[in-house]
Amino acid sequence: MAEPKATKNLAQLPIEKKEQFLDSFDTIQTDCDGVLWLLSESFSGVDQAIRALRTSEKKILFVSNNSVRTMEDYRKKLDKLTDYTVTDDDIIHPGKLIIEYLRERKFGQALCYVIGSANLKKDLREAGFNIIDGPNDPVPEAIAKIIPIINDKQPVKAVIVDFDYNCNNIKLLRAQLYLQHDGDCWFIAGAMDKSLPVSPRMRLIGPGWYIETLQNQADRKPIVLGKPGRDMSRLMSRLYPVEDARRVLFVGDQPELDIKYGSLSGFQTLLVGTGGVKQADLRDLQHDQELVPDYYIDEFASLEKIVLEVKAYKAQKSKSVL
Repeated sequence: MAEPKATKNLAQLPIEKKEQFLDSFDTIQTDCDGVLWLLSESFSGVDQAIRALRTSEKKILFVSNNSVRTMEDYRKKLDKLTDYTVTDDDIIHPGKLIIEYLRERKFGQALCYVIGSANLKKDLREAGFNIIDGPNDPVPEAIAKIIPIINDKQPVKAVIVDFDYNCNNIKLLRAQLYLQHDGDCWFIAGAMDKSLPVSPRMRLIGPGWYIETLQNQADRKPIVLGKPGRDMSRLMSRLYPVEDARRVLFVGDQPELDIKYGSLSGFQTLLVGTGGVKQADLRDLQHDQELVPDYYIDEFASLEKIVLEVKAYKAQKSKSVL
């Protein structure tokens, strides 16, 4: 039986171990919400940490579960945190991966039913996919009147579920019937978040609960293209290939999403405490080693100090050799 994973606190490591850590990866894939910012405010010092990592020749990809935010919104937020131009290729979220998956599988003009944000539906339409959604307006509270609405017998070949501020029972019922009536209909899931942290004291219900409900009621497993999906991991490995997965560090704030995704992908993992999960909380996760990170640090900004300490240490070693 394998030994339980012991998470190392980066700030408490001796300088030799910090050097080994920094030299052990070439690419950082990092979550955004809860790591780089919370709602509209960036965490202090994140910009300096990104610059320090870039000067250490680390490539950075921004991997979010949020398809509600537009690519323009992402670029504007990231432009404030970086000293280089962040391109669309540097930003990944479920909406992008869903489009790539449909294209890769040659889905064509078949019909999609989408429970998701206005931005996700806009992106799907602009990518050339044929979608239906809704209803968004109230419906009569009588089963005889609801049945024709939810059992409309449209030839839907993919049900796509992501975060939808306006999700309602009727949408879930429509999705359930599409999946039950056609065994060949794809069930595609984006964000699997069950809890959305918006402040230290507020966590909102996330779309993971809707997806789990459909999975149970329709007796179908979804193709998960958000963290921590294996399907997402496989697609990412084709879109962003790496020679050695252990040379990638995945940074996140939620063990069930970020750390599990990094573990499934074979990456090293780093948990930051700004999403509300602290190192002491990891004792409760030992039942699932995929949720236990390799490293912990209080905040992403603290990585700047690690980089500077290692640079000074290496400079001192070089002087000693001379």
